[in-house]
Amino acid sequence: MNRRSLIRKDEEGVSPVIATILMVVITVVLAAVLYGMVSDCTTPSPIPIGFWCNEKVLSPTEATVEFGKMSREIRPTNLEFILIRNNTTEARYGFSSNYSEDLVLKNGSEIGTLTFENLKGNLCVNEGDRMRLTNLAPNSEYILKMIWAPSGDEMASVTFSTILE
Repeated sequence: MNRRSLIRKDEEGVSPVIATILMVVITVVLAAVLYGMVSDCTTPSPIPIGFWCNEKVLSPTEATVEFGKMSREIRPTNLEFILIRNNTTEARYGFSSNYSEDLVLKNGSEIGTLTFENLKGNLCVNEGDRMRLTNLAPNSEYILKMIWAPSGDEMASVTFSTILE
C-alpha cells in the first residue's frame, strides 16, 4: 500500500507580498469601520424643533407665553431667550441650572423678568410649560426668541404687545 501524503514539504504558504497586501487591506477596512462608529457618536445633534403658542398679555406689564411641542427632550440650560422691546433694546436671558425657574440676564440691559413655569415638575422643557414675563414696559412691542444655546441658532420667536385697548 502506497500512502500519499496530503501535506507536501515543498509547498510554501501565501507569498510575503500577498500577505502584506492582505494585512494592509484588513487594517484599512477595520479603520474605516471604526471611524464610522466613532463619527456617529461625535456628530453634533441637529437643532431641536420647538414652538411658542398661546401668548397672553395679562396686564400692561405682564404676559405669558406657552411652550408648544418640542421635537425631543430639552434641558433648560440648553436654551437661552432673547427679549427685544420696540425693536431697539435687546436682552439675553438663560438658566443658571436645570433646577432654577428664574432666568438670569446674560447680556444686554434688563427689560423684563423671565420666569419658567415647569408645570410637569421635571427637569425638561415640555409642551404646556410657560414662560412668565413680568416688569415689562407698558405700551411696548416685544419679540421673544427661543435660542438653542449650544449653537446659538434660533428655534422659535413670538411677537406680542403690551398696548391694551
